[in-house]
Amino acid sequence: MAPKKGKLTLKEFSETLGLSKSTVSRALGGYSDVSPKTRAKIETAAQELGYTPDPLARGLKRGRVESVGIVIVRGTPAPYDPFLSEFLGGVSRSLNARGRDLLVSTAGSTQEAVQVYRRLIEARKVDGFILSRTETHDPRIEFLRSAAVPFVSHGRSDTADDYAWFDIDNEAAFVEAVALAVQQGHRNIAHIAAPPHMNFARLRLKGFLRGIAASGIASTDAPVHTASNLDIESGEEIARRLLLLPEPPTAIICAVDLLAIGAYTAVKSLGLTVGRDVSILGYDGLPFGAYLEPQLTTFDQSGGDHGAQVADMLLDVIEGKDPATLQVIRQAKLLKRTSDGPPAQSTEELARKIACGNAA
Repeated sequence: MAPKKGKLTLKEFSETLGLSKSTVSRALGGYSDVSPKTRAKIETAAQELGYTPDPLARGLKRGRVESVGIVIVRGTPAPYDPFLSEFLGGVSRSLNARGRDLLVSTAGSTQEAVQVYRRLIEARKVDGFILSRTETHDPRIEFLRSAAVPFVSHGRSDTADDYAWFDIDNEAAFVEAVALAVQQGHRNIAHIAAPPHMNFARLRLKGFLRGIAASGIASTDAPVHTASNLDIESGEEIARRLLLLPEPPTAIICAVDLLAIGAYTAVKSLGLTVGRDVSILGYDGLPFGAYLEPQLTTFDQSGGDHGAQVADMLLDVIEGKDPATLQVIRQAKLLKRTSDGPPAQSTEELARKIACGNAA
């Protein structure tokens, strides 16, 4: 095909291919109801003829602005959140492929986020929203439900029956983490938990306690300490506190990888070795875990892939698909590395080793 001089209209482009305007439009918009063969034909012709859809005209026709929004709550769960960076990258990748834009804003709290939503809706800045780091009782979800605005959450709240969400089975992952530690021979296992208002924290703690109960370990041998922030400093502080207990844990399971990094620092500061004296497990599968010494055993939840899928789900909701039919739960994948293993000594021997190290 020889490119036409000047910009092709949708009508001209469709007539060139002998296809309807709606078929061409939906194929280039990324909709799944167009066959792969037809989509490939249209995309090849568009490239050869230099045809690009007019996003403004498409938006005006649909009454849309072809943008979606995400409001990040600052400091939740931490000032720096590597997982969120991966997640946003996946969202952007998916939206770019379908000719949409991402508007990112921030708020100091979930209540403030509601005000940002209200302003963006009134100004018609976005067609829908993506939520991340959901709370157990989340005012953002309640507001968007009442406002009848399309949205998808990455994570759930305590009432997750009528809206679209994508989540990981956090509870099952922490049952698995405890089972792994028990299988290795640990009988004193601690958990550094996330702030309890976060729904993933509630589910991970539930999984940890379920795993402890199934193992027959006494609750007194499974201390839980909650971090006020999900950062390295909190992980170090809490892990040190745990290890200075009269009966220190030989394994520490952390709610997120950032807490696990802090636990590494605490273990090493007491003259101990991660993976031998104290096993450490994280959660998030952040790339830098593979570069720690020893490499961090963690659960991978592929933030970029999740972001892309959530973005696709939101576009489906915007197109009119029933949100209640868009609810996806996936299993986290254990990345078994070298920060965990059989305990080198009993908890009593570990306590004496720590005491001797502090005395020296």
